[in-house]
Amino acid sequence: MKNRTVKLMLAVMCFVHLHVFAAMPLGQTEQFTLKSQLLLQPRELIVYLPADYAQSKQQYPVLYITDGDIQGAHTAGTVDYLSKFDLIPAMIVVGIVTPRQQRVEELTLAQNSAAQSDKLAGADLMLAHLAQEIIPAIKSRYRTSDYQALAGTSHGGQFAVNAAIKRPGLFNGVIAISPSLYWNNNQMIDLAAAALKTQRISGRVFLSIANEEPVMTNAFQQLVDLTNQYPGPKLQVKTQTFSDESHDSTTLVGQYQGLKHLFTNWAIPNVPQNLADLQAVFNARSQLLGQKLQIPEDKANGYAQWLQYLNRQDEVLELLVWNRKNYPQSFNTHISVIQAYLHFKLTDKAKAAYKETLQSLTGITAAQQAELDALFNVKAG
Repeated sequence: MKNRTVKLMLAVMCFVHLHVFAAMPLGQTEQFTLKSQLLLQPRELIVYLPADYAQSKQQYPVLYITDGDIQGAHTAGTVDYLSKFDLIPAMIVVGIVTPRQQRVEELTLAQNSAAQSDKLAGADLMLAHLAQEIIPAIKSRYRTSDYQALAGTSHGGQFAVNAAIKRPGLFNGVIAISPSLYWNNNQMIDLAAAALKTQRISGRVFLSIANEEPVMTNAFQQLVDLTNQYPGPKLQVKTQTFSDESHDSTTLVGQYQGLKHLFTNWAIPNVPQNLADLQAVFNARSQLLGQKLQIPEDKANGYAQWLQYLNRQDEVLELLVWNRKNYPQSFNTHISVIQAYLHFKLTDKAKAAYKETLQSLTGITAAQQAELDALFNVKAG
């Protein structure tokens, strides 16, 4: 019985995923120049849109990444893969392109950034550019939700940690991969200590390090110790060491694990789900993204099939009737209700559902009519 249940679970999930793959091509990539009033020069942004962006009207969370010309394509691919398996949401990925010769200056703390100064410099200036110019530009061009995250590697990782400290609440999640925390004699560690002690940092933060020189690993461990010493009620930190990776190779696995941490509770548990279970999942997702998300038609139908296999009649019918109500012009939701009634030998209800289908569903094709009639062995006239 257990093996049969597992096989059915795999069949249901494979059906959903194969349907997604068949329906969605690769997402579109766009590139545009933003004239920065803060940096006093134009900057390039590379935007990777979700595969279904053009076909939908929904809003999407945004992941901003430093070194976008190098890290953008593989990060967008990771987001695409994880989202197709419903492990994270589909996201808009924005690659921030920093000129090579200005990378160190713009992603790291300036020498005087700890002093009281009215003039922003280094990473603080770049952070202001991100908050005041890049994010508003993306929000004006694309359909974005309230959720936004930031990811960076090496100096970009230092930049991400600095953003979590200096702009608390700007990002719901931060991914810092092999961050150069040693910079300016461990200045970032001092800043982090002050922020953690006063519980200024919030959201989900992922920190990782590879097999690196002690100057990198020692500073990283100091930050890990601080997060353990000063946990915050609104801060969820995960740290990970990739001992088999180098500074150059760690980015791919770091982004993958970081994204999974940011959306730890996103995936639907691999157990049968009734309507209340699914609603709880999607209510939590809605709260996280700051937008209303509804159970997709194919997921409701797939889990109903699983429940039907387990002979959980009331839960099957509740889920399928809900699906028909919320997707009233879908032929599949209507015929699924009829088939379920017949499966449970509720013939009168099946006939009533058949009549309701004919009355409420517009544009029924001849093939669909024949499929409906076949359920009751009705011969075409």
